Amino acid sequence: QRSAKPPYIGSIPIAASTPRASPPASSPALLLLSVPPGLIFNPDMPSPLSAILADHAFWVNFTSNMISGVLLTLVFGLVLTSVVGHYSERRRAKGQKRKYLEFIERELKRNTQSLDVALTELPKGNLPYPLFEVSAWKVSVNSSLLDTMDVDLVHPILSAYNRIWAANDLYQNLLETYFERLAKPSAATEKRFRFFRRTLLGRLVDLKPKLQDSLQQIDLHLDQNGGRERPGR
Repeated sequence: QRSAKPPYIGSIPIAASTPRASPPASSPALLLLSVPPGLIFNPDMPSPLSAILADHAFWVNFTSNMISGVLLTLVFGLVLTSVVGHYSERRRAKGQKRKYLEFIERELKRNTQSLDVALTELPKGNLPYPLFEVSAWKVSVNSSLLDTMDVDLVHPILSAYNRIWAANDLYQNLLETYFERLAKPSAATEKRFRFFRRTLLGRLVDLKPKLQDSLQQIDLHLDQNGGRERPGR
């Protein structure tokens, strides 16, 4: 026996409706629908945020880690600031010392030229004026720059300026005797004049190697510390 043909609506065949199969009893959908709503969405169940907030050990560890991090950052900042400040201070002191040495060097070179002139003119009876400059020495006395320099550098500079000061004092006595000899010529004033001139010449001869030694030490120190560029390099 042939099955009945499905009815037609227009030209489109409509299949005969077939009943849908019901899902098995073990289906997740049936299990989910069979659970009461209160068991899934329980308002009394603690949320993750409230569980974290109620975790005392977590907040203790979190707070201690935060405090440790802040303290470590502060310590690192203080150490870094101290190191940078110390480095800047050393650079500033080094720059001041270099400028001071260049100032002394220029003055000692001028004094060396004055020394050569005095050794040439004094035996002829001429009195060059002024004799030596001591501006750099006054600056060194009124500052603490000498305290930061090496002994090998400070000693020849001090030795040279001590003799320069003594030579200037002796030269002042020579000038006074010279003008006294012009105002009141006498054998005594002439004798004193010759004595001061002879003594001054001896001091100037002793001063010359001291000036050369101090200039050599300054030049060596500036070259070793990169204080300047030498010509031709």
